[in-house]
Amino acid sequence: MFGEKLDYAILRRMAHRRNVATEDELDARARQQPVQSADDCAARLRTHIGRFDGLFPLDPDLRYLDIGCGNGEVTVAMAMMGCKNVTGVDFVPRNIAEATSLASRLGVGDDVHFIVADINDWAPLEKYDVLLSFDAFEHIENPRHFLAKMADLIAPGGVAVLGFGPLFHSPFGDHMSAFFRIRIPWRGVLFSEKAMLRVRREFFRPTETAECYQDIVGGLNLMRYSEFLEYVRDTGWDFNYLRPNPRLKSVPVVRHLSAALASVPVIRDYFVFSVYAILRRPAVART
Repeated sequence: MFGEKLDYAILRRMAHRRNVATEDELDARARQQPVQSADDCAARLRTHIGRFDGLFPLDPDLRYLDIGCGNGEVTVAMAMMGCKNVTGVDFVPRNIAEATSLASRLGVGDDVHFIVADINDWAPLEKYDVLLSFDAFEHIENPRHFLAKMADLIAPGGVAVLGFGPLFHSPFGDHMSAFFRIRIPWRGVLFSEKAMLRVRREFFRPTETAECYQDIVGGLNLMRYSEFLEYVRDTGWDFNYLRPNPRLKSVPVVRHLSAALASVPVIRDYFVFSVYAILRRPAVART
């Protein structure tokens, strides 16, 4: 906004150190007994299911792949709902350690399988009927490449079920609220990247040396909503379902305003903070 030095001076006054932790400390926390309960996992999955207006595919005979599974809450909840073939993949080892522990503790360790892998170069032994990805797509380094690769992971007739956000250019899309006392909308867009990351190191992750948003643990790909729509089209997918900002659907006035803003190409990237979509490959290949 005002240059790196002045931006840093402004941002540091808005930050706090209550959540500061090194990578070793985060790894140690992941090795501790997980606190998620069966009800917590089920509630999170029900929230996601409710945002698909009855179109979420839930069938015990289907093979599921949960990409960017994090601590495994959704993956484990799928098994708790009777799904017998569920695989979770994440490239952060402590996430997989926590997910494996959670599955064992909640008694579904035989129905879920967790893998530490970079999805960009991972080659599974089988294909899946349903690819799930929740709260992860905004972190994948090259989303266009990944959308193309998804076709290699899904069996014929399968679908990809995506729910992600906040997108970087939306009001709180920088994913850095955990160490700021004051919430400023569009903070990541308005302030210098170097200033933001300097404050992040000082007040949140002192052992992380990322020089750009893409390099932080978990990464931020800075994808815009308009780019997501373009990537889906260019990689040969069709939308079975698409809803931006589904959390607002319970408030009619806000829902209609959100839909109006999301339909205007010039400004929609700054007001679409989350996207829920079901993608399917067309029955006949496009020419």
